[in-house]
Amino acid sequence: MNIHSHSHGEKKMQVSTMRRIRNAAVTLVATGALALGAVPAQASDRPIDITGYSVSSITVADSNCRNVTVNVSTRVKSDYDDSYGIIDVTRQGGVVDTLWLEGREISDRALICPSYDGLGAYRVGPADLTAYYSYWDSYWGYTDTDWVDYVDNSAKTFYVRGKAKSSVTASRRGSKVTLTAKAQVYSPEKYRYAQYNAKNAKFQVKSGTTWKTLKTVNLTKGTAKLTVTQSKKKTYRLSIPTATWASSTTSQSVSK
Repeated sequence: MNIHSHSHGEKKMQVSTMRRIRNAAVTLVATGALALGAVPAQASDRPIDITGYSVSSITVADSNCRNVTVNVSTRVKSDYDDSYGIIDVTRQGGVVDTLWLEGREISDRALICPSYDGLGAYRVGPADLTAYYSYWDSYWGYTDTDWVDYVDNSAKTFYVRGKAKSSVTASRRGSKVTLTAKAQVYSPEKYRYAQYNAKNAKFQVKSGTTWKTLKTVNLTKGTAKLTVTQSKKKTYRLSIPTATWASSTTSQSVSK
C-alpha cells in the first residue's frame, strides 16, 4: 500500500508540473508574438470536444491493482489541427489516476488499486485540453496555427465492485420452515471476504419454472432469517441485487 501511495503522489506531482510548464510556455510564446507585432489570431472556441468515454466496470475478488482501459471519442471543428490533454480519474472527488490524451481518439489505462482506492463509483473526466487550430494570417500572408486552453466537462462513471457470495439454509419444524441467509463480499482493504449487509435481498421460493419472492430484507451482520408456513416440500434461495460497491449474488437453492 505504501508503494502505491507513493506512486500516486509522484503522478500528481508530475501532472501538476506538466500543467505549470504548459501554462508558462503558452504565456511566453504569446508574449513573444505580441513583441514581434504579429496580428493575433481569431481564436477557435473549442477545436475539439470529447463526445464520450468508454470504460467497463470491474468486479474484484483479490486486492491486486488493475489497469482499466478507457477509450475516448472526440468531435473536431474544421480548423482543428492537433491537441493534447490530461484527463482525471477520480473517486469521491479525489484524483486516483490521470490519463493522457493526444490527438483525436485515444485509449489509455487507468491504474486502480482497490485496496488503496476503495470500492464504489469512479469517474473519468473532466479533461484539461490544449487544442491547436489553423488560421490564415493576413499579416504574414500564410496559414499558421494557434492554440486555446479549456476544460472539457464530459464524464463517465464506472464501478469497482467486490465479489459477493451468499448461502441459504433451511430447517423445518412441523409446517414451519425457517430460512437463514448469509452473505459476504470481498473487502480489498482487509484482503479477505467480510460480512455483507446487503440491501433489498430477496428470499425466494420456486413456483413451477419461476422464482417467487417471499420477502425482501436487509441483512444485518451479514445474515437474515425468515420463517414461512409451508407443509409441502419446497425449494428456496436468496437473491441479492447489484450495489455500487458489490456484485450481485444468488445462493444455491435448498429444499425443505
